[in-house]
Amino acid sequence: MPPSEFQQFKNLIGNNNMFSTNDFKTKNAQLSFKLDNETTKTFPEVTFSLGGVSSRYYPRQAFNIKIRNDKLYGRKQFRIRSEAREATFLRSKLFCDINNRLGQPDSMSANYVKMSINEEDMGFYVIMDSLKMSYIDIEHDDKDSTNLIQCGELNSDLTTKSLNTCENENDENPDMSGFRQLVTTLDNARTVSQIENILDIKTFMKAVLMDYLTGSWDHYCLYGHNYSMYKPPNGKWEMVLYDFDATFGQDLSMGLMFNNPNGIVGSNIDTWVKAKFEDWHGNKHVVNVILQDKPEIFRECLQEIISNAFNPKLLFPHIDSLKEFIRPYVTEDKEKQLGRLNKSSTSYDYTISQWDANSEFTHINTQFMTMTSQAYGLKRWILDKFNFVCTTYDWLDCSIASEYLNNGFTYTTTTYSQPTNAQPIGNGGFGGFGFDWGNNWGNNNWGNWGNWNIPVTTTTTRTTTTTKRTTTTSTTTTTKKTTTTTTTTKNPQPTSSNCWSVKLGYNCCSNSNTNVVYTDSDGDWGVENGNWCGINKESCWSSLLGYPCCSSCINVVYTDRDGNWGVENNDWCGLLKSC
Repeated sequence: MPPSEFQQFKNLIGNNNMFSTNDFKTKNAQLSFKLDNETTKTFPEVTFSLGGVSSRYYPRQAFNIKIRNDKLYGRKQFRIRSEAREATFLRSKLFCDINNRLGQPDSMSANYVKMSINEEDMGFYVIMDSLKMSYIDIEHDDKDSTNLIQCGELNSDLTTKSLNTCENENDENPDMSGFRQLVTTLDNARTVSQIENILDIKTFMKAVLMDYLTGSWDHYCLYGHNYSMYKPPNGKWEMVLYDFDATFGQDLSMGLMFNNPNGIVGSNIDTWVKAKFEDWHGNKHVVNVILQDKPEIFRECLQEIISNAFNPKLLFPHIDSLKEFIRPYVTEDKEKQLGRLNKSSTSYDYTISQWDANSEFTHINTQFMTMTSQAYGLKRWILDKFNFVCTTYDWLDCSIASEYLNNGFTYTTTTYSQPTNAQPIGNGGFGGFGFDWGNNWGNNNWGNWGNWNIPVTTTTTRTTTTTKRTTTTSTTTTTKKTTTTTTTTKNPQPTSSNCWSVKLGYNCCSNSNTNVVYTDSDGDWGVENGNWCGINKESCWSSLLGYPCCSSCINVVYTDRDGNWGVENNDWCGLLKSC
């Protein structure tokens, strides 16, 4: 895009308010796309815009892309999401993969891209297709449809009140008469027979059950939004969910504002999986009609999901495969702090350790602006929810993964207490890979991600309880001819290429004699200013003389018989022998 517009875009991010009318959109963008070793595809007419809502308060943002007068892998519009809310980069991908495996019509597909804007590396993102008018034109030859409705505002509960909160995606002909007929019929219904000719009931029930099984508070049941309703030509209305970062127990305590299901205590994460579906759906009228008139629909749909998609035997190997694939990209993103455009954000930016821990069985703390919550361990959510529904609904056949029931599966986890580098950010070609946009996941695999019999692995995360502290010390700076005494507050930020822990998302400790708090296969760990830091294995010769070693290979200021000296924070420091 033009440099002036890119600067305007960055300025807006730095000043934006989630609830303001400020936005960014340009039609002056071009797109270059490369998949693995294929020839780069170039699209000269592209609309680029700032996406998301709450994501604007995080260090990394979300974007929307629309290709005009052309298509990329059969699509014209894409959502590029930073997944800044959650640590794993897996929740959206996993939700979409499950939906596609279930054969949910018009469900979103997700994959991963590396992205740059005007040659500025923005890092690693999740990319999803978008249910817009261009999609239904391509997939259903329905380019003039007035039956694609987006319900993005809160409390869109599929009653006639939703006529005020949902909107037609057809800007040229926003006729709501078809949607009005749907919600009026649902309002007046008392039996399934009164709605089965207008609503695809099983597709709807599976969508609502996925909402329930993943603990998604940001969809239909709890918040009443982030879904679309679409009626294909000669078909029935279907529900299609979008935005999946607040799933699998992510920030659930933040989602209990409008509906707090029985069994769940927001402040007690151990209760988060323990709500029955009957209590979860928020007394939605259409759900009540189905449960009361034909409960067998609920039972059949839940059984299908548990048997074919939502169980640990199937999902754990898939998570392992995805983690192996994305690990180098996540590591690079964390090391280089790519795409952190909102430098005033007070929301968490997760470390590589938190990515690893939370994608397994460990809960972590989270923060959005001034609100704090937790993220349930991803695999642990699947395990615990599977156990809860299998125990609660005794008619459910859970033999597909019986070895995971009744504490039959053991895993290693620890209490993940911050110290953490998950803190507000300070100063500090668009390439994709592995695409499979279709629903052709097959019976035994997840598309391009390999077969399902990958061995299950678990991760142990170091833990300690520490108090964040700042140490004030008196130091003496000495030259050959003068002596100056200063008082400084230590806040070390080691970034040396010799720092082994940088690749894991952590700085090295400023002093190699820092107390060892934890030791694992990577090395010895200490804590400085409330954050984990790696203790360099190379001995710090200057500590014997009362000075720390330099945090990086900085300029040599003075050399004597002891070694080379530099200055950091107005204090002498010894340069390691390897510098």
